[in-house]
Amino acid sequence: MKTMLDISNNTILMIVLYIAGIILVYYTSKLLKSIIIGRIGPYKPSIASMLGVLINVFAAVIASILAFDLVKIFYPEIGQVSLLLAYAAGAITVILGLAAQNSLGHIIAGMVLVFSQAIRVGDVVEYNGMLARVEDISLTHTRLVTLDGKRVIIPNQLLLNSDIVNYSVDVRDGRPVAAVVDVGISYESNVELAIKAMLEAAYDHPRVLRAPHPIVVVTGFGENSVNLRLYAYIATPWLKPIVESDLVVEIHKRFKEYGIEIPYPRRVLLLRGQQEVDTLATNIMSSSGEVES
Repeated sequence: MKTMLDISNNTILMIVLYIAGIILVYYTSKLLKSIIIGRIGPYKPSIASMLGVLINVFAAVIASILAFDLVKIFYPEIGQVSLLLAYAAGAITVILGLAAQNSLGHIIAGMVLVFSQAIRVGDVVEYNGMLARVEDISLTHTRLVTLDGKRVIIPNQLLLNSDIVNYSVDVRDGRPVAAVVDVGISYESNVELAIKAMLEAAYDHPRVLRAPHPIVVVTGFGENSVNLRLYAYIATPWLKPIVESDLVVEIHKRFKEYGIEIPYPRRVLLLRGQQEVDTLATNIMSSSGEVES
């Protein structure tokens, strides 16, 4: 009788401990999430969101183990089939894993993006030739918002394997971003005067920084033009296309004032004899319908 009483007391104690453990796991996970959201969320919302998901996963796993052990107290025979259940769970996991391998890849890619800090919420990036701001990074996808307000949803795995220009990284490191304008001038135009006009346009723009100062480089000789490139540094990457547009308008205006010509495509014909001249004239007249073919 005493032994049965001891067993009964031990059973009750175990039940209480398991229930207390499940409750403790629940409230501990809530406390950890609130701390993370309060301290990390305002500065790094993507990391806070990802950590919250991981805490939920770990809490669910621990609570499931405790609940299974609690059930075994009332039904000890369930332990005999636990091995079969484990095999079945393993098989189901493999099947689900094969079916959802893309989703798993996106989740892993999302965790890599968040914890590597390659991009952050609020960063200004260039993706597939478009400028956009990172609005949200979730487990499976990243949401970008473009300058015209469109939202672009990109799977994390695709984003991780793409070439992305993150302008905000330079700004965080104290390096401004350059607004770039490419222009070609005719070979008859004065290159020094064109450079002067481009620098004046940059210095007159209110958003262009004085340090580092704007620069113009000659990038080479084109088919019809001498090619120049202006680098005008700004502190706000989000305004890069707007500043570049302003500079194009102002450079065009100053080129007109200084007589700098932006060339049109042209062709030069070298005629070496009277026979070639006559042949060319005949071809032109034939194409216009004045001479019967």
